[in-house]
Amino acid sequence: MKTLKKVIIGIIAIPLLLILLEISGMIVNHASTGIQTNRLRRDIVEAFPDTQIISVESETGNTSGTGNHVDCLTRITFSSDLSLSEVQDKLSSSYEWNDLNCYVNETANKGEYLFFLRKRAPFVNNIEGH
Repeated sequence: MKTLKKVIIGIIAIPLLLILLEISGMIVNHASTGIQTNRLRRDIVEAFPDTQIISVESETGNTSGTGNHVDCLTRITFSSDLSLSEVQDKLSSSYEWNDLNCYVNETANKGEYLFFLRKRAPFVNNIEGH
């Protein structure tokens, strides 16, 4: 009887533990996206004192739509009197540019730029990536 009781407790406890781990991973991934977004916002404001942040968007999940993984995505639109190459130069000490995960583009409005940053989440294989 004692053995059966332990087996039943184990059968109930294991799924609950797995659910708690997934929820913990989701919390950490969303916190990581928030930290990434705040850091990028701070870096833009420090690099361009005359800037105005127009919009800030962040997302946690499978943002590329490929594979089963979780990303931390941040998009910040801001204004600056500098050219695109000058904007990139000022931020290049903190960010490594590539066409897929980290770039700055000029928007349709002159003097407005979109900074796109996507990094892998700490718990990359979390349920949010499926």
